[in-house]
Amino acid sequence: MDLNESQNQAVNHVEGPLLIIAGAGTGKTRVITSRILQLISTGKARTTEILALTFTEKAASEMAERIDEGMPLSYEEICVKTFHGFCDGILRESGSEIGLDPGYKLLDDVEKWLFFKKNLFKFELNYYRPLGNPNSFINDLLKHFGRLKEELIEPDEYIEYAKKLDGEEGEKTLELANAYKKYFEVMIEKNYLDFSDLIFYTLRLFSRRESVLKKYRERFKFVMVDEFQDTNYSQYALVKMITAESENLVVVGDDDQSIYKWRGASLSNILQFENDFKNLKKVVLTDNYRSCQEVLDASYSLIQNNNPDRLESRSGISKKLRATRDESGCVECHSFPTYLEEANFVAEQIKELHEKGVNYGSMAILSRSNQHVHPIIDALKPLNIPYQVKDSKGILMLEEIKDLVSVARALANPYDDISVLRILKMDVFAVPMSDILKLLNSGSNTHIINALRKGVDVDNLSIPGTEEGIKKISDLLEHLIEFSKKSSIGEVFNEFLRESGYLDYMVEKDMFEEMYHVNQFAKQVSRFEKDHEEKSVIDFVEYLNLLEESNSVMASDFNYDRDSVQILSVHSSKGLEFDAVFVISAVDHRFPGTNRSEKFEIPVELSKEIVPEGDVHRQEERRLFYVAITRARSNLYITMSKKYEGNKVWKVSPFVKEILEVDGVKMIEHEESIDVVDNLRKFKKPAEPIFELPKYNLSRLSHSKIETFNTCPLKFNYQYLLNIPVSQGHAANFGNSIHGTLHDFYKVLKSSQAVSIELMKELYEKNWLPHGYDSLEHAAERKKKGWEQLEEFYKTNSDPWIKPAYLERPFSIKLNDNWFTGRVDRIDKLSDGTYEVIDYKTGRLKDDLKLKGNTQLALYVIAAQEVFNLRVSKASLYYLEDNKKISISVEELDVPKARVKILETVSKIRESDFAPTPGFPCSFCDFRLICPAA
Repeated sequence: MDLNESQNQAVNHVEGPLLIIAGAGTGKTRVITSRILQLISTGKARTTEILALTFTEKAASEMAERIDEGMPLSYEEICVKTFHGFCDGILRESGSEIGLDPGYKLLDDVEKWLFFKKNLFKFELNYYRPLGNPNSFINDLLKHFGRLKEELIEPDEYIEYAKKLDGEEGEKTLELANAYKKYFEVMIEKNYLDFSDLIFYTLRLFSRRESVLKKYRERFKFVMVDEFQDTNYSQYALVKMITAESENLVVVGDDDQSIYKWRGASLSNILQFENDFKNLKKVVLTDNYRSCQEVLDASYSLIQNNNPDRLESRSGISKKLRATRDESGCVECHSFPTYLEEANFVAEQIKELHEKGVNYGSMAILSRSNQHVHPIIDALKPLNIPYQVKDSKGILMLEEIKDLVSVARALANPYDDISVLRILKMDVFAVPMSDILKLLNSGSNTHIINALRKGVDVDNLSIPGTEEGIKKISDLLEHLIEFSKKSSIGEVFNEFLRESGYLDYMVEKDMFEEMYHVNQFAKQVSRFEKDHEEKSVIDFVEYLNLLEESNSVMASDFNYDRDSVQILSVHSSKGLEFDAVFVISAVDHRFPGTNRSEKFEIPVELSKEIVPEGDVHRQEERRLFYVAITRARSNLYITMSKKYEGNKVWKVSPFVKEILEVDGVKMIEHEESIDVVDNLRKFKKPAEPIFELPKYNLSRLSHSKIETFNTCPLKFNYQYLLNIPVSQGHAANFGNSIHGTLHDFYKVLKSSQAVSIELMKELYEKNWLPHGYDSLEHAAERKKKGWEQLEEFYKTNSDPWIKPAYLERPFSIKLNDNWFTGRVDRIDKLSDGTYEVIDYKTGRLKDDLKLKGNTQLALYVIAAQEVFNLRVSKASLYYLEDNKKISISVEELDVPKARVKILETVSKIRESDFAPTPGFPCSFCDFRLICPAA
């Protein structure tokens, strides 16, 4: 294909700065490679004098391949690198000039997180190392340190800034700044660098060693940067430094496709480029070789709402894209009453397009978040539509891989009931859920592995032959437990696949995508064995725990070539194109998503980025929507629903309204023509009843059970209906240690014996539970802080001590037809003859705490009044970490209203189908391995 006029201008440009503004689908990669070939073929540059920088290894590889196609059989290598790869080479070659050991180890995200965790107590953290969850800030701290380095902020610069601040803000900022400096010191001490260090230290090298900078300036006469809109401050500083003398810098980008601010991309780079280079030449590519005009008109109507913070507006140029294709297409917006009908429409439309000759692989379903695609997948399955999910969370989120992970976890710890339960539920063993429940309930408070070893009563099983599946699982686990003691994880993995019939089952059921994913997981297991000296199942499980805790992914190559619909996030779709695109869940607060700012923002006084004046978050989300719709060649369908989870009525995305301004784009409102229940049956194979609700004694409820249901009904199901046991972590052990100490202390006080600080110390030692902590350092520090809390409690309450009327008083109380049980930590008799109920809290006091309507305190007040016959006037929560008691009068607490709230939750429990409520708590839920929504 010949180059068009604008492309030719860019390709034939030789010297001086050039900004190529390349709209979506305008052939920018072809322009870059053609320009490189043109420089070489005309003798303007040798191959070794050209530097081309990209963002991913894949993009660099593709560019190198295109160059190879246009070059003779042999030539000196052209430097086509990622920014990180380029800087890594420089530091290996010349980093010793600023004291770096060229043999440094480059840490990936998991290794960096583990390094920080192992050295956590060296960073002199206080506020940002809460002992209840000491690792909770690690990801945020590492992200913050990376951002600081991307903006070239030196540790001492940050410390000097922090010292000028007053009060709590100053203390917290100084804590961050000191930790930032310590991070540098410990990393260098261990001879480690992370990826953000590569550019930071390269720029430090260039700044301090003029001779090194001169060498690279002379080596690279021509520099090109792809996807320039995604560069961060330090990356732009790097290319400016290399090209400062020659100004032979060509950047290719599109400000309308800048969608990576969350990983440091600076939109201001492309907006400020013409201010930095006065002799700049601009070429605008507007001939689109991908999409029909209907799609381009819709995208243009949308993106103009980001004016005036766009190059088009600022530079007085036109970026309106023109289709080079003659074929017409369609842009349709569809609104549905429920998400079930939305999903059904998408599936049916894909089926219809396929019947008209569109390949499944040429269709894509794009979402703002992968959490929104589950109903769509359920709709595709009964129509036998092949699909492939490219989940940004990695291969570990796939159901078939969760199966394999559960096997590893169960072998590492046979008493991990969650993992053993998932194995029992694997389709290959054909054990119905009803019989799994009978197995779970065959012995009270026993682990599932013990129940398996004991065996099952055949007469009680639902389906004849089920005992064979259960015995197969039991025998297999016993065999693998022994096998794993002397074998590597790879050998164990292969033994499971061979002995379980897992792969044979997939072949029988034509589960080709799942088999491909299992093969990808096998490659990751092999990689683990190659990279780690310790290769046992336990070592592999510890590695998986690190991946999970560090919020990292087990990356995988998802280039499966079977003709299947692609399901992916909009971020993952960048650079791709499809005949038909479905943008789903186009409702406000999903797309655009809510603004989640970073935990630690770089202070404005230190930041070097120029931030646009408009609504930065809304503009970023609009660019993301723009990227989504410009993936479509011919057919674009934007779908939304008025109802998703809960009773909330969702509003149409404002971005849809901006597209509807284009002639020919209309909103198609769909009536509720499909019975929702029938639709559910269609989407999912008939599910076996998980339990008989009348058999569950709802009369035995508690406040913690109510709170669990309100958090997630499915978690309530797992924990209290299926009675799946979970292990107790260090936070619970710490709370029990403190509660036990106070109970024993007040018991002595109540008996009129003498008390002292020494007695409290003795009781604390007796009640201390040392289990579940991350390290001995963590346990020691937690124990120390616990004693400090008790010391402060002693000082505050000892003058004079108030003898409690009741301690750890248990109760059972009937509200309507429901029995509630619980235990009140402490009840004091006040001077006016009334009583105060007190509950201890070992967590931190929240700033927005409101006691009015607090259901826990209300339940305790009801119990004290109606069971203990006490006249209660006050209810309190005592926060031991803050040494503060927060109180409320019974009148203000509004017990009647709280009682109604409790009973409303009971009604919801009785009527519930125990559907999951995905969200932030999923990341630390005990049941995430078996939850379908996690």
